[in-house]
Amino acid sequence: MAGLKHLVNKIDDIVAESLSGLCYTYPQLELLLAHKVVLSPDIRDQKNKVAIICGGGSGHEPFVAGFVGTGMLTAAIAGSIFASPPSKHITHAINCVAQNNTAGILVIVPNYTGDRLNFGIALEKAKQAGINIVEIIVGEDCSIPEEEQSSIGKRGLTGMLLVIKIAGALAEKGKALSEVLKYAEYTVENMATYAIGLLACSIPGQGYMFELAPDEIEAGMGIHGEAGYERMKIKSASEIVSLMLQRICEELKLISGDNVAVVVNNFGALSQLEQGIVTHEIIKQLNNKSIQPLRVYSGILVTSLNSVGIHITLLKLPKCHKNVFLSCLDDATNAPGWPGCFYSIPLAITQTPFNEVEKKKLDKIGIQVDNQYGHLIKLCLQNACKSIIEKEIYLNELDRGCGDGDCGTTLKRFTMSIQKHLNKLSFTYPSLLLTQIADIAEESMGGSSGALYCLFFTTGAKELLSLKENEDITSAWSRTFCSALNSIIKYGKAKPGDRTMLDALDPACRTFKQLVTASLADIIQNVIIATWQGCEATKGIKARAGRASYVKQEHYMQQIDAGAYAAATWITAVAETIKNFFK
Repeated sequence: MAGLKHLVNKIDDIVAESLSGLCYTYPQLELLLAHKVVLSPDIRDQKNKVAIICGGGSGHEPFVAGFVGTGMLTAAIAGSIFASPPSKHITHAINCVAQNNTAGILVIVPNYTGDRLNFGIALEKAKQAGINIVEIIVGEDCSIPEEEQSSIGKRGLTGMLLVIKIAGALAEKGKALSEVLKYAEYTVENMATYAIGLLACSIPGQGYMFELAPDEIEAGMGIHGEAGYERMKIKSASEIVSLMLQRICEELKLISGDNVAVVVNNFGALSQLEQGIVTHEIIKQLNNKSIQPLRVYSGILVTSLNSVGIHITLLKLPKCHKNVFLSCLDDATNAPGWPGCFYSIPLAITQTPFNEVEKKKLDKIGIQVDNQYGHLIKLCLQNACKSIIEKEIYLNELDRGCGDGDCGTTLKRFTMSIQKHLNKLSFTYPSLLLTQIADIAEESMGGSSGALYCLFFTTGAKELLSLKENEDITSAWSRTFCSALNSIIKYGKAKPGDRTMLDALDPACRTFKQLVTASLADIIQNVIIATWQGCEATKGIKARAGRASYVKQEHYMQQIDAGAYAAATWITAVAETIKNFFK
């Protein structure tokens, strides 16, 4: 598919250059470019106030970095396009904030697998370090009926901004962390969002994520390029708004006499003329229902790159919370994504920069193998990388429609980074090698896949540490594989049969374990067969985990799952390399 027109330089520099442009426009913001972290200018003066942190993938601008400022976010972390930020970057942001904070930190996490995983890693590290920190998971998408939602739950959409605004205002008032968290939870409980898409987005260098006929719209479309819950014929603005409000009102149990705050979010490419019409229809129809909109916010707030569409978010203002909610929404903020900002004026004082934490040198730990075995491991890694790079375009095609169309590109970044560092890797120390690969995965991939592969290799490295000098190496690798697999099941919440990479990894692991005492030839042959059988079985399965779980249209599920195909590809490359090595 031909790429569409975009004003970009190098694809790999998009996020860094965009953040740099934001901070040139609002020079009071502090940018830590190496970690893609944006800090509020008053971060050093907030010692006795609760700090608020949030982050997410890029492509949603001005969210998240545009909402950094007094009365909103203390720090924001940006990931790659449509990918959650790596946990190391989140940890860096937390540590920067914690240096000047005694009141505690609230972390607002969008409800997506990648965000939950990467923020989860950073949160656990922060708690271990004794930082006073709590989190809230935000998900308010009401487009998918409750009985059809995945185990992950509702997606976090435009309503995240209301949580940030209310929590940020309470923090600025000097409220305790427990109270800030309490009202953030009240906000999530009382809001709902519905989306309608008219045109899919395109990631720079690629075509549209999926095709929509000229007379069709996508109901419940996501913000990462994924298709929606259902497709229908285009209707008038009045009819579309009516459909959206009906679902939201049912979700929030709104009745005549209720009060609400309204957010109308542009996906990025809807004209301002149309957005005004939509806002007009919302207010008119709410008034017809005798539901009073006390506050209305409209603009380009959380985009899906160049997608054409609209979010409607309603925040119910129950009597018990009404005054607090309105007071917080009305409090001033200088965050550039919110009206009335003044960050275009630079600070007169030069700020003391945060020092980068030096990367700890990894010790040579665990058992050492001989040079011949180390050479075999190197060949396995080289061939696995080569096999993934060759499948980049096909993997992207498999991932398009039910994902964000970048599975192949993401894995290619990982494998090319491995190739770049090949001469620095410790092939004769398997445990250290897996730790190094885990680090490369986290740094180069980002998102859910980066976190999952990082967990896989990190857990494998830990398991290999228990390898004894005279222990059977085949049994040790089998145990390591199983331990690594169980780790990503534990933290990712997916399981075999959910249409994920696990559907290739699990049969490979089970077969390896069952045949661990068999001949090497039998192990290799049967592992390859089991892996591809598991991969093929993902055809036609409805996803129950990850981003694809929000896509309910069956024709997007007819192909093999991209993650499973990638896993089967590198497993086969490794197995074939071992077979050829011992011929």
